[in-house]
Amino acid sequence: MTVSAEWQYAAGMFRGGSILKTVVAARDGHQSVADHLAEMRAWLAEQNIVARELKMLHVLKFRVVFRATFDSDADADKFVEKFG
Repeated sequence: MTVSAEWQYAAGMFRGGSILKTVVAARDGHQSVADHLAEMRAWLAEQNIVARELKMLHVLKFRVVFRATFDSDADADKFVEKFG
């Protein structure tokens, strides 16, 4: 099953002396929201990457929009590389 993704970097948030990197993802396909999240969480666990936040924002016309927030640019970039 092919799933496409479009990624964009949102503005970072300043927290605890560092700027958090936020990635907004719009994905489509035949997977459920739970399946998309499970796939992302499993990959994050395998890579030992901790996402401060990973959640669905909304569904619009068979596209699901997610937001993931990371402490480091490198972790955000790896996430985009995998799912982008």
